[in-house]
Amino acid sequence: MADNRPLGLFTSKAIKKITVKMPSNLKFTLSSRIIADGYNMRQKSKWVVEAINLLFDREDWEGALLSELVIKPDSQDVFSIPDELVKKINQEAHRVAILNPSLNPNQSTIIRAAINRRILLGYTKREDQLLVG
Repeated sequence: MADNRPLGLFTSKAIKKITVKMPSNLKFTLSSRIIADGYNMRQKSKWVVEAINLLFDREDWEGALLSELVIKPDSQDVFSIPDELVKKINQEAHRVAILNPSLNPNQSTIIRAAINRRILLGYTKREDQLLVG
């Protein structure tokens, strides 16, 4: 008998554990926001993956890296991110580094920018709909 259960977010993809440097206050705010958005802490990586995709959906997303230049990380967190998205993050970091090396794009700054934007702008993604509020 075939198992017809739906696949979870990451079950059919290769996953990488990515360590992101961040300020401790952002780490605390992230946990609070994940809960406030109706997720649980086991869905932390799902929330972050959605934040990254929301950031990349914006045409001018590179501007979000400007605010990351002044951040002094004193903590870190680990997220499970699909390999395809990690490749896209690395490609975008390389592209931005060529166009504007002063932005210092890397995995941590891009993921941190995505988290900050989702927290600040109030984006919530549910059932493939984007609500602002």
